[in-house]
Amino acid sequence: MEFDDQFGGDIPLLQSILDSLVVGIVAIDLDAAIIVFNEAAGRLMSVSREQALGRHLLSVLPNAGLVNVLNTCRPEMGRIQVMGQRSVLTNRSPIIHRGAMIGAVSLFQDITEMEKISRELDSTKTIVRTLEEILSGAGEWMVVVDSNGIITMMSEDYAKFNGTTVFRAVGRHVTKVIENTRMHIVAHTGEAEMGEKQTIRGRELIVNRVPLMDAGRVVGAYGRVVFKDVEQLYQLASKLKVLESKVKYYEKELTQLRGARYTMANIVGSGQAISSAKLEALRAGRTDSTVLVFGETGTGKELFAHAIHASGHRRSGPFIKLNCAAVPAELLESELFGYEEGAFTGAKRGGKPGKFELAQGGTLFLDEIGDMPQAMQVKLLRVLQEREVERVGGTVTCPVNIRIIAATGRPLEDLVNDGSFRPDLYYRVNVIPIRVPPLREMPEDIEAIAESFLTRLANDTGEPKRTISPELIEALKSYNWPGNVRELQNVLERAAAMTRGETLLTEHVPGYLRRSIPKLHAGLAPNTLSHARAEAERKAIIAALDAAGGNKTKAASILQIHRVKLYDKLKRHGIKTNFKN
Repeated sequence: MEFDDQFGGDIPLLQSILDSLVVGIVAIDLDAAIIVFNEAAGRLMSVSREQALGRHLLSVLPNAGLVNVLNTCRPEMGRIQVMGQRSVLTNRSPIIHRGAMIGAVSLFQDITEMEKISRELDSTKTIVRTLEEILSGAGEWMVVVDSNGIITMMSEDYAKFNGTTVFRAVGRHVTKVIENTRMHIVAHTGEAEMGEKQTIRGRELIVNRVPLMDAGRVVGAYGRVVFKDVEQLYQLASKLKVLESKVKYYEKELTQLRGARYTMANIVGSGQAISSAKLEALRAGRTDSTVLVFGETGTGKELFAHAIHASGHRRSGPFIKLNCAAVPAELLESELFGYEEGAFTGAKRGGKPGKFELAQGGTLFLDEIGDMPQAMQVKLLRVLQEREVERVGGTVTCPVNIRIIAATGRPLEDLVNDGSFRPDLYYRVNVIPIRVPPLREMPEDIEAIAESFLTRLANDTGEPKRTISPELIEALKSYNWPGNVRELQNVLERAAAMTRGETLLTEHVPGYLRRSIPKLHAGLAPNTLSHARAEAERKAIIAALDAAGGNKTKAASILQIHRVKLYDKLKRHGIKTNFKN
């Protein structure tokens, strides 16, 4: 059915009227064929009139709901429909002619921009409501004015202080509400005023006034009372002084942390060998002379170096360490002397100070000095003689005020004799030699050293401190300890980690160390069946005590014997324990 057949009249004029509308219009006949299609509909659907007319509506717009109106003969108003990337508001109605439905018509209006504006408006409203909530509930004294100085927002507490309400203040000029205000001036000039004093109702306040900008244009100003009384400012100043003193204190503490971590009190032992070494170290600490600490590996030479620094007048200065054996020979010079920017490929911008400069006013500890390359030995000797350094790539010498402590586990005399260590440097560093005794020379101190380490281990891990059985103490004293204190700590840490009980037993240490235990059951021949049976029983008792966490009653239950009999066996086997009943 053609459009002119249905409506007659001046068809071109009617079509021009429809095309002039900004809303899209689509009409269909009873077969859902398109009979009216204006230009706005074509723009929305991206289809020309010629392509649309006469075609089934669903072939042009698959999700069209206009076909439903043909079935229901009821209008559908205010429906949202998606056309490509656009949101469209549509109204659909049946077409009634001479009392009968002859088709349906739909009006489309593009609301994509309107939806965007609506979302932005909702977001703005949310922000405004949030800001109003903040202003009303934060307890702050704040005010916002527009570019003309008219109040647009004000916190309830600030309004109350000024003798008004938010409702009465909003919309009025700020000078009519707040005494001695300059908010309108800031809104005009765009220049912030921070930390200004303002008197309102006889009270001196400290306020901030900040211009509000939009696209480089001043649109208003925001004011906030920073201190509601000048006395608050004085209190803050007092707190700042306290904080400043704390910072100075922590700076001092940091300096100490950069310094020695250990003192003479950390060197455990009271035997003759260790006491003699501690006395020599204490005397060396009172001087600025170069000290050479030597001894076997694992004896605690670095511990002595820390203690010497901490006992001298340089204790407040830095304690800088460098292991000469751990740094590659080609990098050792830059580590010690530092370098200037561009001194070599990969040099940091601005250069880097060396260990000599970092140790200024304190102590430089050169560990494993016997492994220092001969080329560096010459340069170190010059520093000790001239007391000045020059960075790699630099031209300016810098005086240094440091104390040198060197350490070695190698015999320097032998290195001098074979030509790998310079004699003149040897005499420079060997001013005050201190020998740290090996652990085998101080068996009387092994128990104290072990107890000290277990206490520190418990503090570090948060676990209960382990005790050491008398049998294990005897084993520790009988062993030769080629690795010295470091090996002892390794053995104890392993034993503490592997046991579930409170006491470390001989079964918890490596087999090579157990072989140093004096033989029990000396009256029995070591290869007899009786000896083997006794030894097996002894190990079973110790294992049961360990599994029971030291509880003798539980251990007797594990062994399936009476507790009294367990006591007899403990006594017969010579097992001395600190286990619980």
